[in-house]
Amino acid sequence: MSEGTTDLKGQMITDGIVALFTHKVPTMNIADAETLGARVVSAMFDSGALLKEEEWVRFGEEELSGVLFQLTGMGCYSPMVHSQTLPGRCYSHHCMRTLKKINLQTQLLEPQRKDEDWATYYKISKETIESTNKKDIERQNILHEVITTEDSYMDQLNVLRFLYRDELAKGQPPILSPKNKDAFLRDVFGKVDAIKQVNEDYLLAQLKYRQQEQGPWIVGFSDIFREWVRKARGAYVDYAASFPNATFLVRREAERNLHFRQFLDQARENERSKRLGWDTYLKAPITRLQRYGLLLSTVHRSMPQDSEEKSNLRTAIEEIRAVTLECDARVADMAKNVNLSELATKLTLRPGMEKVKLNLTHLGREVIFEGDLQRTGTNRFTWLETHAILFDHYLVLAKKVSKGDSLGGAKQEKYDVSKLPIPMDLLVLESANDDPQVKSNIKGIGSVAAVTTRATSSPQDVRNSRVSVSNGTNPGTLAHTNTSNSVASISTQGSAKTLVTTTVLDSPKDEKVLFPFRIKHLGKIETYTLYAASAQNRQDWCDKIVEAKTRHAASLFKQNAEPFRLRVIADTAFAYDAILGTPKSIVIRGTPLDRAIQEVEERYRGRGRPNPVCRASVNCATSFNQPYGVPMIAIGTDYGVYITNRDNPRGWTRAITITRVTQIAVLEEFSLMVLIADKSLIAYHLDSVCPVGGSATGAEPSSTASNTQKRAPQKLSGARDVGFFATGRMKDRSLVFYKKREGVSSIFKVLEPVYQKSSAGGSRRGWGGLRRGTTEFFRDFDEFYIASETYSINLFQSSLAISTAKGVEVMTLDKKVPFSIPDLKPPDCASIAARIKDQRPLGMFRLSESEFLLVFEEVGIYVNKHGDVSRAVVMEFVGKAKQATLWGEMYLVLVDQGGGFVEVRNAVNGRLRQVVSGRDVRLLDEGRGRGGSVKVAMQHPEAERCQVVVEMIVNEGLKE
Repeated sequence: MSEGTTDLKGQMITDGIVALFTHKVPTMNIADAETLGARVVSAMFDSGALLKEEEWVRFGEEELSGVLFQLTGMGCYSPMVHSQTLPGRCYSHHCMRTLKKINLQTQLLEPQRKDEDWATYYKISKETIESTNKKDIERQNILHEVITTEDSYMDQLNVLRFLYRDELAKGQPPILSPKNKDAFLRDVFGKVDAIKQVNEDYLLAQLKYRQQEQGPWIVGFSDIFREWVRKARGAYVDYAASFPNATFLVRREAERNLHFRQFLDQARENERSKRLGWDTYLKAPITRLQRYGLLLSTVHRSMPQDSEEKSNLRTAIEEIRAVTLECDARVADMAKNVNLSELATKLTLRPGMEKVKLNLTHLGREVIFEGDLQRTGTNRFTWLETHAILFDHYLVLAKKVSKGDSLGGAKQEKYDVSKLPIPMDLLVLESANDDPQVKSNIKGIGSVAAVTTRATSSPQDVRNSRVSVSNGTNPGTLAHTNTSNSVASISTQGSAKTLVTTTVLDSPKDEKVLFPFRIKHLGKIETYTLYAASAQNRQDWCDKIVEAKTRHAASLFKQNAEPFRLRVIADTAFAYDAILGTPKSIVIRGTPLDRAIQEVEERYRGRGRPNPVCRASVNCATSFNQPYGVPMIAIGTDYGVYITNRDNPRGWTRAITITRVTQIAVLEEFSLMVLIADKSLIAYHLDSVCPVGGSATGAEPSSTASNTQKRAPQKLSGARDVGFFATGRMKDRSLVFYKKREGVSSIFKVLEPVYQKSSAGGSRRGWGGLRRGTTEFFRDFDEFYIASETYSINLFQSSLAISTAKGVEVMTLDKKVPFSIPDLKPPDCASIAARIKDQRPLGMFRLSESEFLLVFEEVGIYVNKHGDVSRAVVMEFVGKAKQATLWGEMYLVLVDQGGGFVEVRNAVNGRLRQVVSGRDVRLLDEGRGRGGSVKVAMQHPEAERCQVVVEMIVNEGLKE
């Protein structure tokens, strides 16, 4: 009875008594103990010592007394017979201390008698057989077969022990390398002795004793097998766990060692081995365990009447089956590990792949799918046979090669890994239903052509199909997509079929139909088109890739391994132009993006998806608080600025009607919104954009119209030449820097917002009704000149860093003398200089008071506050970035140039921490400032022609 249990059941009492009996008399058979225990419990019920209460029992007030002779004297009532160990058995028929088994060493069966059937062995007459029930004859034959095959099984184990193990151990000259011989013999044959010992001690000797005691009409072996399975379980499970590795070691040694191969051939020809190979004997314990269940099941079926033996036999079969299943599971598990170890020796990575660590022997590694595919070579007339292996963490594309050893032995199969293995984070399934292709089998012709497709469709379908093909340059038709921890793959327009009817494959007999699917390695230019031999094989591959990525996403989520979770801030409001339609993506469930989308869908379940409020590209975003503290979000598009409450992702309304808004920021301290529209810098008073009453510019109630006119927007720049701007505090001042281009040079204007605002009711109005030439919102503070094209600016406490075509220039407003960093003149910086040559800088970010990170398109460089390189290593990125930002001095967020994925790295140690994949991905908000968050937009993976905007929120409880 376990601790805390107050209710008892009858079986619990029986199990406790059986355990007590077998502890008292260790030699007592388990079946005898259970029978005796059931009798004791029945007697307790009859006497009132146990009382039934529905399905429960409780102890009564009555007592039960008596003598169990099976337990007296440790299992025998004779006190002196067992004082010393003697051969033979006790004279008491009911003695539990003397095991009922024969001495196998003194009663060996002649070899010819092992093959005799039951009737011949016992010399049963033909008349006796004919007069006996056929079921009884069948049962006796099977029981006899159990004994004879057990004898043969022992001979098989002896072949393994003597003919193989001992001959290898003492062979001269040595067959095995002396250095590895002991380990090899231990790993291959080390578990055999335990199997033989447990079968001889607890099975074969007892079976032969029962045969002598009851033959020729044996009642059964159920009690013997129930006792044996308890003793043998550990030995068989251990053997099963070592079997796959033992098989692998023998095969590998045979491939490497000519003398060992010759030894195996000689052993097979030996008379004792009966021309059976080594694998037959090595696998004998596994197959024997399975055969026990089959033999005993046949015996059970031949027992027509219910009896105690039949009931015990059913229990024995179940117990043996449980051990068999456990052994099969161990064999399967270890076979996976051995297969991985074997693959580790076969896979040959090419030069340049040294950084790839497959770690195939690590715990938890597995092969999810494996098979042969085809792909085209560098030209469309070359076909390459590809062996693809999908692990739980990598996809490997290799070519099978066979290499013979120097001694002319069997060829060894190797896998030449010609393409960089693709990590699961960076694997994308781009299409799964492309049209079948025809490959010519004529020698010298390897071109691919689409299979003829016959289908009936409506005119509207045809028109839609034409539109889909004609619009190839739109935000949703990038050449690739990306996966990792976020959404997976994206189908291209070629796979967006509107004809869903019967496809007829018209190809000559000299041509072969192949079924393509496309995968992408994020950060690499090439997309791999792989060809499967059948539609089912292609479907299997695609399903397994999706399964692998889904499992990977679930594992990352369970471990809280990703720095950011995503929150949808817009999923229906912003659509692409109607002409720019793109198909849905292949969604990977459980990624951060998928979870975020499912959360918002669950929130609005049953309400339907509202229509878009804007059909234009989303370009920028920012978060801010209204004057009374209500959190808001603003998004800039090609058609204006839209705002919503932060907690309402489907409440977007247009606040400013203007074109081509490319950058936006809010100065909460001054209640100002600054944005770039059509390359002009414009400032709006926040009350006019997001009034406390809830109305937006262009839709104010009449009561606030006059107030709004006094706060009309102000154009801060001149001609349409503003590239970008930045806001921040420098020397305790809030400043706005914006860049104007003049030829190949850049002029930076510095503005300071002011609290005092004149009514300026009669001031001049210019383009778009905007105030010009006034200092209502800002005043000129400073300006400076950079003799180069510039891309971005980063502000610090007393200095600023400008990313230019020549590198990163650092200066202060006091001196305005820029100097370039990093300093690459020292000889030890030559490799860094070569690495960043011709790369565009994306920004400079502070990591600590003494260290900064310079981010280029492909790498990051660590420098100190003087601009000198502080670390000899560079931070290598997955792809080529077009946008970068640092969040919280900890995470570097990069957006790929192809717009396919977001790459998140630990800025301190450079490790890749997260990949969020999608399509047409853009960085909208760098997340700087109080309460800010990084925001990105991309194509909605599940809704056609729709954009989804998400913010990246740091996971709680994350430890770096």
